[in-house]
Amino acid sequence: MRRRFVTVTAAALVAGLTLAGCGQVRVTTVTGAPEGPTIAIGVSADEPALGVWHDGAYEGFDVDVAKYVATELGYANKQIVFKQVRPGTRQSMLDDGSVDMVVASWPITAASSAAVEFAGPYLETGMGLLVRADDYEGGAGDGAEGRNRGATDDGDAADAKAEPKPDDFAGGVVCAVTGDETALAVQREHPETTLQERDSYAQCVTALQVGAADAIASDLAILSGLRAANGPQYMAMIAGEGTVRYGIAVGKGNPQLAQKIAEALQDMVEDGTLAAARTELRRRTGLETTLVGDPKAIVSDAESSAD
Repeated sequence: MRRRFVTVTAAALVAGLTLAGCGQVRVTTVTGAPEGPTIAIGVSADEPALGVWHDGAYEGFDVDVAKYVATELGYANKQIVFKQVRPGTRQSMLDDGSVDMVVASWPITAASSAAVEFAGPYLETGMGLLVRADDYEGGAGDGAEGRNRGATDDGDAADAKAEPKPDDFAGGVVCAVTGDETALAVQREHPETTLQERDSYAQCVTALQVGAADAIASDLAILSGLRAANGPQYMAMIAGEGTVRYGIAVGKGNPQLAQKIAEALQDMVEDGTLAAARTELRRRTGLETTLVGDPKAIVSDAESSAD
């Protein structure tokens, strides 16, 4: 396909995505000043609908999960301290004690399970790419291929856009956030692409908008949040192969805490709170997520892995 590198009006796109600044770490308590012992939880600040800094506080699906778990562990709201983490910093912040746990769309894989202890999964989704919707105006491209794939059986041109596929981006530039294991898995599926690493999802969104990248690679929950924040008229999402399962991470060698978190997640499933949080995530992003298996199977398990 032939891609058009279109510079879209920045104000129209960036206005929909208010993210934590590049390199600036946001720290907040749930409400008021901490009282008594605190628990530091690493969350994302630039993943709309999952973990985002907005109006002086963190919000999103992962943040709701973190609040529930912390409460189950015996912490009051004023004892919870949220700290911004990114895929490239979350393990080091666990290792040096900056945070006690990380609830930040961290996929359970063989590599991550070797580095940290996990409780989970608490969400399951897929992998994919986020692309410019404008690249598919009138079809998958401007050339004959796009017209043919958008044609009806009687040869008339179809008004609907052709469904983009990962193979459409063979040889393209794919932006990924440093440390995002899902993006690396996407590249392994499509080795012909060029991976362009940046520090934040906000930077990848900008790169996509101005044509410096052809796509953003990550899991579908993150991509759906980015798309919803910018508007579906600007971005299209492509589902790829593979499964991503989110886990709550604690430092390696702390299985007792991981087990307590796993028990809290079981309670969250059994009392319906997790289902309600997933419903809200679907309302905000349009993405249907799953939680596979018996809720009692949500335990710390170093052998769990993403497909």
